[in-house]
Order: sequence, then structure tokens, then C-alpha cells
Amino acid sequence: MSPSTQIIYDLIIVGAGPAGTVLAYLLAKAGLRVLILEKAPMPRYKTCGGGITAKTINNIPFDITPVLDKQATGGIVTFGGKLLLKTLLKKPVAWLVMRDEFDYFLSQEAQRAGADLIDGTLVEKIDQQADRVVVYTAAGKFFGSFLAGADGVNSTVAHSLGMLQNREVGTAIEAEIEVDPAALEEQGLFATFDFGATPHGYGWIFPKRDHLSVGVFQASTAKARDIRKSLNKFIDCQPVLNRHRQIDIHGHRIPLGGTFVNLHLGRVFLLGDAANLADPWLGEGLYYAVTSAQIAASVIEALFSQGRMDLSIYTQRINAEIVQQFAYARRLAGIVYQFPRFSSQLISKSPLMQTLIFGSVRGDFTFGTVNRLLLQSMPRIFWQALYGGSHP
Repeated sequence: MSPSTQIIYDLIIVGAGPAGTVLAYLLAKAGLRVLILEKAPMPRYKTCGGGITAKTINNIPFDITPVLDKQATGGIVTFGGKLLLKTLLKKPVAWLVMRDEFDYFLSQEAQRAGADLIDGTLVEKIDQQADRVVVYTAAGKFFGSFLAGADGVNSTVAHSLGMLQNREVGTAIEAEIEVDPAALEEQGLFATFDFGATPHGYGWIFPKRDHLSVGVFQASTAKARDIRKSLNKFIDCQPVLNRHRQIDIHGHRIPLGGTFVNLHLGRVFLLGDAANLADPWLGEGLYYAVTSAQIAASVIEALFSQGRMDLSIYTQRINAEIVQQFAYARRLAGIVYQFPRFSSQLISKSPLMQTLIFGSVRGDFTFGTVNRLLLQSMPRIFWQALYGGSHP
């Protein structure tokens, strides 16, 4: 497809990740003319543990079964490699995917719905005019009534317009690791979390089709050298990773939400990681990428039907429906990361704590509900942790 000065898109989306492609799908299905611009040729590698929570899958407006790899049916909690809990869950918490395959699948669905996609095209400049937005690329210029920045934590759209200049970020580093068949069988369909792997963060092991994804997340701007040491230490202390071979290692920044900020400027708005929509506890961003896309789709449809261009309702809804919950997630993170050993012991020994923590990941509870129930149930949780059984 070639750029044309004759085409004015209703929406141009920069970034072909889950936020951008789900938004494109929804608006193309609604009859709007949508263009996605992606800087890398698709499919492309994306650094990510690849855990797709049940709440995320339930929010995606089409069937993604063909691209799901494994279902996480159990959870493991370790601390510094020491096993504290291994439990089968009554309901699955997440599915595992390879992000290059997952994102490519979503982009194909968006195109089948009627959206245009141009990949391998870097955005060079953005110009807001009275009646449209002009996007300049090496392939030419494109015109849109609105522009969505769905291009990640290092968003070109945000940077070019001076938005979110002081964003708060964490750091993650991930290794794809080959292990022998016995180790794959030992890990099984369990997702491992270790809150002793690094200060103010955790380590994870996710089973994939023929290897394990292993990583460390730190809820601070850690030095690359320090977090690499944390990853090596985490790998060394996990028995299932003995005699491993690292396939590849990638590091990336993770946006930490929880601060009310303006997410629109004129005809431009941000969503997903570009809008700092990852929770500050586990660093999950996929669910909020999809949710922000749904909110954006409903707002854009309404604006076209009303003949308006004011995007302030989008910022208001994101702050009310997503960012407010991140404030509660910060409280949970503050407790767990300040007292990681004690928190790990509580999680491992209290069935109620397990219900709340795994339920929040699955989507059974909001972070606000988890905070309230934890406060109400602390005597019972401590009793279970100390003595087992039910609180009298």
C-alpha cells in the first residue's frame, strides 16, 4: 500500500502491539477508516514474559485460541530459590504465548476487520493542524482526523509532542532458556514467582512450548548491570534451571502507572504502555493495553457521531477506570516489596491470601477490592500463616 494525499483516515495508530491492533479492530469493525503504522517488519520480537492473564483474554473482542501456547494451571512461590508453595489452581490464571506470534495474530485480525497496516515504517514527524493530523514517515506522509500513540514506553508520539516527559518506569530483563525435557516436565504448567529475586521486584519462570521464559522485574530504574546480576543469581538458585542454555537475553523498561496525567493533546492521545498503563506491582501491561483500546474505541466512535474532537473524556475515563486502580496496586506493591520474605510466607501459608493474590491476577478482584479484603482479613490471614486451618 502506498501513501496518498487523497486519503484522510479517521484514525492513524502508531504501533502494532495489542493496544493499537485491538483499537484498530474495533474501529474498523465500526466502519471507520483506520491505518496502523509499525516501525518494525511484522512479525517482530517483543520482550515480554508472554503471560496472558485470563482477564486479558476475556477482554479481547475475538477468539485468540489459535495463538495460545500453554495454559498455566498452577502457581509456584519461591524465595531465593527455596520452594514455599506449589499449588494447582481451581481456575487457570493465565495462558502463555510467544509475543511475536501473538502480536502478529492481532494485527492480522485488525486487517481482516478492514484496517490498513504499513509495517517497517518509522514515524519521523507529527504535525497537528486545525482539521487534521499529518504523520511524516520515510514512506511518505499520512493524514488522519485523530492520531493514537500505541508505540510503547519509549513512545515516539509522546516524545514528539512533549507528553509524559517525566514518566516513571521499572526495568525488566528476560532470557529465553533451553532446558532438558526432564526440567520442562518438572516445571509443567506452573508459573513461578520469586519475590526474593531482586530488590523491589520479583523473578518469574513461565513454561513455553519447548523452553522456559525466565526474567526479573524491578519496580525502579535499575542499572542494567545490577539487574543482570539479579537475573544470573535468580537462574543459579532455581533447581529447574540447572544445565540450562540461554537462547537470548533482552531488557526493556516497563511503565509504572498510578499517577493521574493528561493523555491527550489536541487530536492526539496515548494508550497502552505509551500512556504508562502497566500496574506497579507485577508490571502487567497487556490487560490495560486492551482495556485502554476499548475505552478509546468507544470515545472515538462517540466523537464522530457527535461531530466533536474533544478527547478530554478519554483522559477522564482512563484515569477513573484504570489509573485509580493502580493507586491501590501501589499500596500492595509497597507492602510486598518492603517485606518480601514475610509476604512470600503469608502467600504460601494462607489459602485466603492465595485466593486474593491469584484472583487479582486472574481478574476475579480489582486491586481496590484486594486492598479492602486484605485489610479486613488480616487477623484470619495471620492465623492461617501461623497455625494453619481457619481462624476461630
